[in-house]
Amino acid sequence: MSIQLCLFDLDNTLLRTSDLEGFRGRENVSNTSREYTRGLLREYDRRDDRLLYTPEQLADLQVGFPDMRWGVFTRAPRHYATTLLEEAYPDVEWDIVVAYEDVRNTKPHPDGIYLAAKKFGIDSGDQIVLVGDEKSDVVCAYRAGCWVFVDRTSWRPMEKEHWRALERVPDALFEGADELGPLLASPYLGVPDLEYLIAGERLEGRKRRIDKINHFWPWSISRGHVSIHVLGRLFSDYEDIRYRRGWHALTDQIIAHKDAVRFPDTWIEAIQRFVHLDTVANPDTVVTVVPFKPGRTPRLERLLDQFSAVYQPPPLFMGRRGPTVSFRTDVLAFRPGAVSSHGNHLNADQRFANVGENLYVTRPQDVQGKHVIVIDDVVTTGATLLWSHRYLREAGARSVSCLSLAQAIGAS
Repeated sequence: MSIQLCLFDLDNTLLRTSDLEGFRGRENVSNTSREYTRGLLREYDRRDDRLLYTPEQLADLQVGFPDMRWGVFTRAPRHYATTLLEEAYPDVEWDIVVAYEDVRNTKPHPDGIYLAAKKFGIDSGDQIVLVGDEKSDVVCAYRAGCWVFVDRTSWRPMEKEHWRALERVPDALFEGADELGPLLASPYLGVPDLEYLIAGERLEGRKRRIDKINHFWPWSISRGHVSIHVLGRLFSDYEDIRYRRGWHALTDQIIAHKDAVRFPDTWIEAIQRFVHLDTVANPDTVVTVVPFKPGRTPRLERLLDQFSAVYQPPPLFMGRRGPTVSFRTDVLAFRPGAVSSHGNHLNADQRFANVGENLYVTRPQDVQGKHVIVIDDVVTTGATLLWSHRYLREAGARSVSCLSLAQAIGAS
């Protein structure tokens, strides 16, 4: 598998253009007037920091990947896009430019990616990458079934759309052309830790990636959020993202192990990596799991048993004693009234009510004054881990870290 088509978003990916919003609205579709063009270029020239990718960097990428097709996919009108591309990159040859007028539905719909793929005879999503900067790019790529790399160079300051992009766990998070080249050569270089281990590649330049996503309490219950660490993704069973779900190994593994008694070694390795990192500043730690609901298989308890049997503490650091880590499967439990959120199709408010009313700490004495790591397999609304965090703290835990094997990815 290799990437054959790289599509760039234009605004705030290739060029800084937040201040040009007024030139790219729907009212400017088919506006090719001299007055419009002059006004656009006049505003463009007011800043000297427009280029997020220089012409030289794009030329180097094209030389480095001579067999790759290069394009731009933007929600902006065609005249706006071509005017800016010709001004910023007069010598760069694009194999395709897909603008607002070229598709029936623009981003976050995947029509533009399909159009480009059809032009070049590409019929597999894992041969295409969309390079963007915000949520709509991530959603678009997932719906098309292709890779998505998010460039954070323009994220100063951080805005709502940037946080929403992070919540959807793109394939890679990077900054600038120098970091993009290695990702194009080896797409698994940037994926979250567990997915990287499952891919089985050992790539030079790999940086550990454990995402931290803020999950918020419903306002009817509380204010604030809890940060949940995630090791990968599960693509949910929505028609809109079926193509991406179709070639995602961790999704397949989680489904295959829903009633398992033994779990892949890569899961154990990924959890151990997190525990090593998390216990550096927490010398007395209890590791536990989200408990099974009545009538269900104690699956995560079995995962913790498997992990504890092979856990290796980190090596001594400068002669200092390593952290004390204990494992308890029975710290938390559900009362008999708890039901399956997924099986009963509970909405977010119902999930929070179901968990909040039925989850409790069975052994407060095991967590008092200690750091606790609580593990779940898939986080959707975050209800179970948020309530676990709250109840463990109320029971006397000094601090709590929440870890999920996967963040559930929806269709929007």
